[in-house]
Amino acid sequence: MKKLKGFYQNNRIYCILMGISLLCLILIAGAFLMFFVSQTKNDAYGSRLNGIENVEISSTHKDEVLSFITEQEIVDKATMNVKGKIIYLNIYLKTGKVDDAQSLAIKTLEKFTEDEKNFYDINYTFTLNEPSEDSPFPIMGYKKSDKTIISWTKVNGD
Repeated sequence: MKKLKGFYQNNRIYCILMGISLLCLILIAGAFLMFFVSQTKNDAYGSRLNGIENVEISSTHKDEVLSFITEQEIVDKATMNVKGKIIYLNIYLKTGKVDDAQSLAIKTLEKFTEDEKNFYDINYTFTLNEPSEDSPFPIMGYKKSDKTIISWTKVNGD
């Protein structure tokens, strides 16, 4: 103990500086960890989903939309997946043309409320069960939340 006390008295300034340096390193390491740990805990969507609880699509509403789509005679099956602010509709057609698929997409928009259409983006994918070589399928359409029309991918023959 005397040796330690003697070392401190002879090197007081160095001991104080070493303590301050050690404290600073601990604070810097803590701030560094807090910065990176807090970044990994953030929501993947950030604040883009604010207000989604007001226009959340229930499972019964999904079922209503899907049953409307599958009731159409050209439709074989359909799936609906909601991720964040995007509604993905995958529709598999038995037969049909591009115009039939596009008119079906427009009809399905009527099944969504105005609030849902203004909040969610809607992505349509139409696939023909047995496409021929010259078939334009699959085709995709996208309706942005702030638009009223559906934008379609370039379709062969258009």
